[in-house]
Amino acid sequence: MRSNDVPASVTLLVRPMPVGPRNAIDRLRSHDRLESIVRMRAAVRALDDVDVSGWDDSALTEHLEEISETLCALDAQVARVADAVRARGYRIAEPLAA
Repeated sequence: MRSNDVPASVTLLVRPMPVGPRNAIDRLRSHDRLESIVRMRAAVRALDDVDVSGWDDSALTEHLEEISETLCALDAQVARVADAVRARGYRIAEPLAA
C-alpha cells in the first residue's frame, strides 16, 4: 500500500497520432487506390500521343479493324469504371475549361 506522505508521480505520455491509415491493411488499400488512379492517368497520357489524323488513308484502312477493336475495349473499360462510380451514388463531372 502506498504512503499518503509521498505524492505519486504522474507522467503523461502523449503519442502523436499517425497521419493516414492506421494499420497495414488500410495502407495497402490506400496504395492500391493510388496505384489505380496513377494507372488511369497513365492511360490518358498514353492516348495523348496517339494522333491518327496524320495517317494516310491506306494505313488507316489497313489498321481500321484493330483500331476499332481497341477503341471499343477502351470504351468498355472506361464505361465499367464510370458505372461503378455512379452505382455508388456519385456523379462524374467534366472539369471546367481553363
